[in-house]
Amino acid sequence: MTKSITIYSFLLLLLLSFTTTFANKPNESEYSRIEKNLLKGISSENRGLKLSSAYFLGEIKSERAIIPLMNILHSAKDKAARQIAALSLYKINSARGIFAIKQAITFDDDKQTRRLCEIFYKEHLLRERSGEIEVEPIFASKLNFVYGEYKLSDFVMQNP
Repeated sequence: MTKSITIYSFLLLLLLSFTTTFANKPNESEYSRIEKNLLKGISSENRGLKLSSAYFLGEIKSERAIIPLMNILHSAKDKAARQIAALSLYKINSARGIFAIKQAITFDDDKQTRRLCEIFYKEHLLRERSGEIEVEPIFASKLNFVYGEYKLSDFVMQNP
């Protein structure tokens, strides 16, 4: 019994090693095909396909999806579709998409969608602010701290 479990475990391990060895990231032509199929999917009448396509276009940060997602955000009757479009536009992080999210805060008919757009827009502002902060390294040798007759700079190694 334990021998068969060991054999099955070994075979499973061998299968996993082959799978991870030969699995690779999609190349550019595969990415383009995926993006093209997702762009077709957001035009579908099938609600599930439309919503999942819109979501995954945000996950892959598709620049080509900005205009279709903005169209969904502004004109879809389904509030879930508008909310997913706003999320995807936030993830793509383009100026046009962020502006569309900002406009939806004021003009969307649904209170929940307006609130989500407000959250996405505030998160965008925080993301931008955190990228703008530049911190200069502080070297103790440049600080003129004195305690009694001792200077902090006397105890610090000079920069190589």
